Amino acid sequence: MSTSRHLARLALALTVSTATVHAQSASEAPSDVISLEAVEVTSQLRVQEIQDVPIPVTALTGSALEAYGIRQYKDLAPFVPGFMVQEQSPNNPGINIRGVTTDSGDPRSETRVSLFQDGVSISRSRGSVVELFDMERVEVLKGPQGTLFGRGAEIGAVSLIQRKAQNTTAARLTAGFGNFNRTEIEGMVNAPIVADQLFGRVAFTAVQHDGTIDNVADGSTLNGKDTQAVRASLRWQPQPTTTVDLILNYQVDTPPGTSFKSGTIAPPGGDTSPYTFAALNRGRDLYIDRSVWGATLLIDHELAGAWSLSSITGWRKFDSFEQFDADGSFVPLLEFAEDATGDQFSQEFRLNYKNGGPFVGFIGAGYFHETGSQVVPFYGNEQQIWPFLSGNFRDGIIAAGVPAALANAAIPAVNPFAPVSAYPASMALFANPALPPSLQGLAFLAGVPLKGSHVEEYANHGETTAWDLFADGTYQLTDRLELTGGVRFTAEDITSGYEASRLSSTPSTVGFILGGGENIVFTPTNGVLEASDDSTGWVGRVSARYSLNDLTSAYASVSRGRRPNAITIDATGTPNYLKEEIVWNYEVGVKGVSANRRINWSAAAFTYNYNNFQTTIADPSTPGRFIATDAGNATGTGFEATFQGAVTDTITLFASYGYTDATFDETGDNGQPQEFAGYSFRLTARNTAALGATLNFPLGNNGNLWLTPVVQYKSKHYFDDNNAMFGGILSEDGYTLLNLRAGWRSPNGRWEIGAWAQNLTDEDYLIDAGNTGGSFGIPTFIAGSPRLWGLNATFNY
Repeated sequence: MSTSRHLARLALALTVSTATVHAQSASEAPSDVISLEAVEVTSQLRVQEIQDVPIPVTALTGSALEAYGIRQYKDLAPFVPGFMVQEQSPNNPGINIRGVTTDSGDPRSETRVSLFQDGVSISRSRGSVVELFDMERVEVLKGPQGTLFGRGAEIGAVSLIQRKAQNTTAARLTAGFGNFNRTEIEGMVNAPIVADQLFGRVAFTAVQHDGTIDNVADGSTLNGKDTQAVRASLRWQPQPTTTVDLILNYQVDTPPGTSFKSGTIAPPGGDTSPYTFAALNRGRDLYIDRSVWGATLLIDHELAGAWSLSSITGWRKFDSFEQFDADGSFVPLLEFAEDATGDQFSQEFRLNYKNGGPFVGFIGAGYFHETGSQVVPFYGNEQQIWPFLSGNFRDGIIAAGVPAALANAAIPAVNPFAPVSAYPASMALFANPALPPSLQGLAFLAGVPLKGSHVEEYANHGETTAWDLFADGTYQLTDRLELTGGVRFTAEDITSGYEASRLSSTPSTVGFILGGGENIVFTPTNGVLEASDDSTGWVGRVSARYSLNDLTSAYASVSRGRRPNAITIDATGTPNYLKEEIVWNYEVGVKGVSANRRINWSAAAFTYNYNNFQTTIADPSTPGRFIATDAGNATGTGFEATFQGAVTDTITLFASYGYTDATFDETGDNGQPQEFAGYSFRLTARNTAALGATLNFPLGNNGNLWLTPVVQYKSKHYFDDNNAMFGGILSEDGYTLLNLRAGWRSPNGRWEIGAWAQNLTDEDYLIDAGNTGGSFGIPTFIAGSPRLWGLNATFNY
């Protein structure tokens, strides 16, 4: 039996799961009582034990994140069933919850999965990736969460809670190295500034390693990492009833570019495997330069009686630039870049009620404003592009009446991979008087050289202003039964813009030949084309939770999620108004702990129905450009389970399993067959499973050793909603990854020395396929990380 199949069956046999994963260090493990730590979460915007929340939520404490080496979103996946992360680069993540993915960089459309950092949305794709360092907790909520987390939480939310300044003096420093010339350093300093009133904390991280794919074009590397981040926070407590937190975040990423390797054109002396060396144009000019700034102000104030007031003010800005070789080869065919910016401000006020009686809840209002742009330049070499286009051109002019012999003369009799100097300098064909009337208009191109450099670009612009009113509450009907309900109303004003322009000094010869006028790819718009719209919508939830006994409870819920209306515009200036995307989710679940708290578990089953599912497809009229479209109706069903148990005071085990079947329906609302009928959503693995453990080996006065193995499995999944594209090769078969961490900790916990490895068995797997090259008929493929390892040392003060 294969490892992956055995793992999946073992996880299924457990049939139960934990809603939280907490890794106890040896210094934290009790010597006389074996138990798991009770974890408190704020998923419902109030502090609760996770077992009391009628939501499928997984929470990982800060100590769990550190013990398992979780530094990026993708590292969370083994611990959260139904959760998958694709990270091409810090500039281009894809986050999938229960089969539904958020990854678009288009500023004109809303996300499906919300990411929140201390209550502030960081959901916009190009600015969403942040390092998980010095964290208090991460919570992943599944199912529509718009009532609690706003308009972008259509199918789920990820809540990042950073550690705040405390009234204590502490410091921590970690340094390490690893393969691919990896270096890392991370630290934290916390101290009181004014006794018992004002505290400060500064945390930082810097991680760098070379790329894992060699680019033999110039000796550079691809798929590397280079990230620096710093966070400064102040906590002011002028009185016992008031707490004010100010948090400033800054992160910069400057890694080498992503290896979009062609599956069609092999590098000289190489092959088309995505796991071997590449030969991409521009070499070291393929890179990412991304900066993210954020400021958050949190105020919690207890009013008279049972009321309290919470305020969340957030400002964020990102600026990212990425150069990438879209054809994935050494031929300068599809050379692109993306320059994305975003600026947002948000304000939320929430009035909370809790008097110790049967009802607890809140009402609130919010404001959100965002502007963003996405500029995509295209760099073309007509002398290299022409041989690839000339075959189609030949057929076209023969059909127009040009004799075959004359048409054949238009095709350069050279290898398309030959040096530029081998190409003809002019298109003398069009001076021939034998041209039919339909082509005589091109005669002026006679003698016009094929250009070695041509630049054009398109840009998407978006502006959104939204206002929210929301309320949510829980009422305890009996000692065992409680009901929860909530609703959020939203009003939005959106403006979308599109522009395409020619940046070269002279028009494109090939562009005229192809009928595109001055440009090869993007038809010029002669300025920005805009369209505006306003809309209103609502989301809500109703749930019931019943305590079967003091240790086990069951819940059932119905929730409505929404992705707001969107507008796209093409070069003609015609706006395309996309309807709001609606999902209804129905769910039942059960959670429990053992009497001695040595075991906790949970399981949930769900089904959801989508209407007006918006997907991104290649623009059929403009190769290289992607547009949003209504793909119709879709349905998802699934089951999730995780388990955690303290076997002894030194061994803790966990397991997780998720089953998701998310596909497009056979017919749409109008009863007509759907284009993607029966196809699975992209990035959706039907089965995911993980097994892991925390093992501590006490050494008496010599400290202790620890070991944390984690095995995860993902079944086959597709990288495009059109599963049949290119014969179905845009997919990845099931694979298993093994991660391992081990180390020694001193008796007082002051020193720690550790070693770690990700993908220990060096498994080959893909994280994406198709990409921009796919829209031109030459798909590219991105390899997942090979085996990475490192050593580090930590000092705690």
